[in-house]
Amino acid sequence: MREPIEHGVPVVIAGCGAITAVGRGLEPLRAALQKNLSGLRQSEKFSSPRFQSNIVGAAPRNFDEENPAWQLASAALQQAHESSPKVLESIPAERIGLVLSTTKANIEALERISDNRACSDSARRHLQSNLLAADLAAAHGARGPVQTISVACVSGLIAIQQGTRMIQRGEAEAVLVVGVDCLSEFVVAGFTALKALDPIGCRPFDAKRCGLSPGEAGAAIVLVRGDLMSQPAIAIRGFGSSNDANHLTGPSRDGSGLAQAIQAALAAAKLAPNEIDYVHAHGTATSYNDTMESLALHTVFGEACPPVSGSKGMLGHTLGAAGVVETICCVLAMQENFLPGTPRLSVAAEGTPARLVREPRTGVKLRNVLKLNTGFGGMNGALILSHE
Repeated sequence: MREPIEHGVPVVIAGCGAITAVGRGLEPLRAALQKNLSGLRQSEKFSSPRFQSNIVGAAPRNFDEENPAWQLASAALQQAHESSPKVLESIPAERIGLVLSTTKANIEALERISDNRACSDSARRHLQSNLLAADLAAAHGARGPVQTISVACVSGLIAIQQGTRMIQRGEAEAVLVVGVDCLSEFVVAGFTALKALDPIGCRPFDAKRCGLSPGEAGAAIVLVRGDLMSQPAIAIRGFGSSNDANHLTGPSRDGSGLAQAIQAALAAAKLAPNEIDYVHAHGTATSYNDTMESLALHTVFGEACPPVSGSKGMLGHTLGAAGVVETICCVLAMQENFLPGTPRLSVAAEGTPARLVREPRTGVKLRNVLKLNTGFGGMNGALILSHE
């Protein structure tokens, strides 16, 4: 193992890839963000009366595919690799790590087994997230350390944190961070049991919001030592996490746990609250989450909260992939100098941040961006991105 990187050498984002409800690749995602489009659609797969809603954020894939977790994750990694080929080609495979973020891995295999349908050995193997991670690493040239993160809907942000730490500790010079979760009857039935789905599709921060919309995605980010890049890039400036231990599925009502994670990220980044230019919220469109998140932002920023928006009205809640794909949304906004809107928002609920962004705005300079995610079990995560 090499020595930890020198103080002041940043960990930066060298490339990204994504397959989401709005299409394959970064260009459909960039266009949807700039035009405030929604990829939520009705799905015949979930049209049974036993599901509370059949409106989901389905990625472009074959629903008869027996190993969709592998397909989505591998495709996203390939895109990310192609967008950063020169820097990765200069790094030995033994110095490239991989961190997988997922909550259910290849849950499709479990449904096939229970229904007595055909299920290949590889599909069964990828029911175990650690084996999915190991196979993705082997297939994409990462022979360094491999980790799997599964901490509910905060998994993506924690995976980015872990990848950053790998590089900072000198365990790797580059880390592939990949998030994936797939739509399944198991997932949609679970949220139905919690009565957490909006029958007409999620409406984050809206006065009439009444639940989330499940989504799926494969998303990947290439993290590298900043001194290996030949041009400026967006850096991981700071991060924080917490657990408010309030309830198995419900967040702390006052947002104190999330506020703690934000304050830890600001301290790590050595930034004051007024230096944050934009907040990409978790924004599930459930009553408790959106209210808690608004209170947390008020605790940290007071009346001077920066512009805030969320993308789950566009992509659905992609669970273990959410933190990764939504961080990519932030990267695209920072590269193109625009504020993403909040798709499907009509009338903002009382108590939401005054600068909640409904429609995208162009011509803004985003120097420092705060990304938030929260999850079951009281987990909270905050990540700050900055131009290097």
